Amino acid sequence: MRDMQHSPTPDITPTRQCSSRSIVEPSAPVSTRRERVGRALATAGLCSSIAWLACCLETTACAADPFPYRQAPINYFSEELADPISELQQQLDLGKIRLDYDTEHQTGYLPALLKSLGISPNSQMLVFAKNSVNARIISPQNPRALYFNDTVYVGFVPGAPFLEISSVDPHKGAVFFTLSQKSDRPVRFAREDSCLLCHASSQALSVPGHLVRSFLTDADGNPTRGHSRITHETPFAQRWGGFYVTGDFGDLPHQGNLSTAADLIGYERNREGPGRTVDLPRRIDAKKYPVAHSDVVALLVHEHQTHGHNLLTRVNYEYQFRKDEEPVPSSLEDLVRYLLFAQEPPLENPVLGSTGYETWFTKLGPHDKQGRSLRQFDLETRLFKYRLSYLIYTAAFEQLPEPVRLQIFRRLWDILSADNPAAPFDKLSAPERRAIREIVAETRSNLPDFWKP
Repeated sequence: MRDMQHSPTPDITPTRQCSSRSIVEPSAPVSTRRERVGRALATAGLCSSIAWLACCLETTACAADPFPYRQAPINYFSEELADPISELQQQLDLGKIRLDYDTEHQTGYLPALLKSLGISPNSQMLVFAKNSVNARIISPQNPRALYFNDTVYVGFVPGAPFLEISSVDPHKGAVFFTLSQKSDRPVRFAREDSCLLCHASSQALSVPGHLVRSFLTDADGNPTRGHSRITHETPFAQRWGGFYVTGDFGDLPHQGNLSTAADLIGYERNREGPGRTVDLPRRIDAKKYPVAHSDVVALLVHEHQTHGHNLLTRVNYEYQFRKDEEPVPSSLEDLVRYLLFAQEPPLENPVLGSTGYETWFTKLGPHDKQGRSLRQFDLETRLFKYRLSYLIYTAAFEQLPEPVRLQIFRRLWDILSADNPAAPFDKLSAPERRAIREIVAETRSNLPDFWKP
């Protein structure tokens, strides 16, 4: 699955028009798509043409999704949701929790929302590329901030009227919401469907999913060219276009921190050279954000996790829609390779984050009796010390159809217990494979019998 590179001026022929926000209240009856779009246009207007252009750069003329996910067995737009945001809304409606509104730092509900979801502010990543619905007010001086944990992604732009949220439903995939940043309104997450124009495109594996892009921009943040699917398999020289990147990454090549005309000229003169560092407080008003960082370690984890979620959703959809003709999902081997980091490029030098994100993430565990965890970082030659993704602990993995989950475990076991695994798994040493087997045996519940000690 290679990243697609696009020219600065592609020939785009959209097949449908993109509205900025199409709102469906969780408690309201499901309405027709035309009614939802009509309400969106009446309240929010058309989305930024710049954000729409960035979307179409990556969707290749906004191709339609091949899975009929509006229908059974997925019923994507039904009100039966099991994602963390829907569960949080239920707690709010019952009065069991409340979200406080921050007026001192003008971040609205952001701090309370992050706390209620267990998301560390140190997961913050800053994006100055104008490639979201709030593109009009995003700039190198006012970047969009992204925060995440294992199952929820939150977007915040200073001055924007709402927070953008993506939440993982184990059955449906990514589900999208906004939360108004007005304190005089009830706290209610509004479900969005126009996000699917980009977020169910081929770059999200044609399922409702997540996107990480790397676009070079002009000095105002307008995307010009770049790569439309960034994962942990992407060469570092193609990553982080349109992002700020803080921390110590030595001579690692990348496209981050190119937010001024001088930065862009320097990059064009030496594209193969080390990535640029940034003095972030000199570029932005750091008081607008919870932390004054865009941690390189958070960026590395985010790139791994988003595509991993998409692969889990893709495998689930393939089985749900095609199990009679195709009992083994065609993407299952892609998922196994990804979970084992089989095509991860090596780090060319050690990496060090700029916040406490690394410590926070590692403590999440679970840990075995020796204190080992799939969340332990390496950051010397690769991202993680033990190369099997922590995503095996998530609900998206646990709630895969049982035949699929067993097939994945069997394939993982066969690779990890082999004397000499075939390429590309041969880079996993015998001690590392043994350690992974032991960690999983002690920390993962509901294992098949062949994995139990």
